[in-house]
Amino acid sequence: MRGFLLPLLLFAALMSGPSVALESIAPRVVLHDETTGSLLIAKDEDKPFAPANFTKLVTAAVVFEALKAGEVTDATLYPVSEHAWRTGGAPARVTTMFAAVKSFVPVGDLLRGLVVDYANDAAIALAEGLTGSEAAFTERMNAYAARIGLKDSRFANPTGYPDPRAKTTLADMLALAAHIRTSYPDRYALYSQPEFLWNKINQTNKTRFVKELPGVDGMMLAFDEADGFGALLSAGRGDRRVTVAASGYTSLADRDKDLKALIEGAFSEYGRFEIFPSGAEIGRVKAFGGNAPDVPVIAAGGAPVNLTLPTGDRSQFRLAVVYDGPVPAPIRRGAPVARLEVRVDDRLYQSVPLEAAVDVERGEIRDRALDGFAEMFAGWWYRTIGSISIEDIVNLGALRGRHQG
Repeated sequence: MRGFLLPLLLFAALMSGPSVALESIAPRVVLHDETTGSLLIAKDEDKPFAPANFTKLVTAAVVFEALKAGEVTDATLYPVSEHAWRTGGAPARVTTMFAAVKSFVPVGDLLRGLVVDYANDAAIALAEGLTGSEAAFTERMNAYAARIGLKDSRFANPTGYPDPRAKTTLADMLALAAHIRTSYPDRYALYSQPEFLWNKINQTNKTRFVKELPGVDGMMLAFDEADGFGALLSAGRGDRRVTVAASGYTSLADRDKDLKALIEGAFSEYGRFEIFPSGAEIGRVKAFGGNAPDVPVIAAGGAPVNLTLPTGDRSQFRLAVVYDGPVPAPIRRGAPVARLEVRVDDRLYQSVPLEAAVDVERGEIRDRALDGFAEMFAGWWYRTIGSISIEDIVNLGALRGRHQG
């Protein structure tokens, strides 16, 4: 069960202009502001599709982990087997780094081939070198994916070659991108390397947007015969970062035009706004059996609440404090008891954890008895007390212009 409580203390003044809502022609798309956690666009982000080249992101992450743990080093030499050469090298007529059959290549170079050039021979050589076979590496990939929370993904090989067993979702790819960036920041720099020279062949970064769109510093483009063209891109400008994942485009031209519009729009038509300052009381949550009827809540750690919002029309945005409750006493200050939900057109846009701002002790027997009597007739809370729109907040003039660019 859960209850909703209207925030009673309101805040800040945004200037509202014409509508500038971002739109996408992709069948599946998600656009996330990493700085605030706002989900600017989300369409079928949980719908499965063939991962194709996105698989190589997991392949790389497994190797990154092995390097971080000291299982291997960048200088460790892995052989290029005949299988890796025939299946992922020049004879296969696929994307390759042209590693010579039966040669030995340092892990660091294989990683560059994999990340920068999308090289299939590199993916297979890394898999065989680390675990002995593609099959064993695939098991490790799936275990790794499950461990980091990719709940709807399964991989069938390290290359992303078509396989009916393989699937992923944009939500999982979004989580994977954040995981790689935060867990292996030194390795993430590989994704923005402009080119890679190997075997006297200079190959430019296959993620063309690294060169073509300001701020883009990775990660991967993909294609599947059935599921079309896709991309996972991360871009940072100033103190903001956005990640976009999309799949299902019917042409390269459509994909490129749409992705550029989404990334440019995310930075030019949206801004970061502080809607609650540090330590501000955001609402009150009903307490059960306590010496007070409710407990004030603030953002976790007393942090300010920032949202990424359109600089134009925000009439569809609404906020509410959501909690399972009432919350039984005793309640300790700092205990997670609720969350601030921001919704747009009934879609969850952002969720902010809320904690108790003060202690609420257990009440006297009479207080607990009265609460229990009330619950016997009313049941555990499951009702809407109210919510408030961003535009209502604007009209009240409480934000005082906290646009942060």
